[in-house]
Amino acid sequence: MWILSAAAVYVLGVVTYFVFYWPWSRAQRALRRLRKHGAPVRTLRQSEARSLRLIEFPAGAPVYVLEGFCAEFVIRSRHPPAQHVHTLAGVPVKYPVGLKRAVRAGHNAAEVVLGRDHAMIVRLNGAKLTS
Repeated sequence: MWILSAAAVYVLGVVTYFVFYWPWSRAQRALRRLRKHGAPVRTLRQSEARSLRLIEFPAGAPVYVLEGFCAEFVIRSRHPPAQHVHTLAGVPVKYPVGLKRAVRAGHNAAEVVLGRDHAMIVRLNGAKLTS
């Protein structure tokens, strides 16, 4: 009987991991892979840095290209409430004001600046960040 209960607890743990933790860990691995193996295409312009208004993304930071499909998943927890995470080509991204409307249903091309746990989109499908 105890073997059956141990197996049930194990299965519950595996299901919990795949439902709640797997998408976030996969997105973080994609961000690390981009940081390690990606080649920057240019540096962040002063006007773009001013538009982002974040200390995390100073002017002159390397800008990378990401191409792929956009997805969204939800991390559910009691405190804080559920968090929506957007990904582009598997990398967690955040959209500045005005660029979220440029997302396409299929393939997307973006220029991003890498942060600690996400990438900030600077240019998406030809739409530029405005100051």
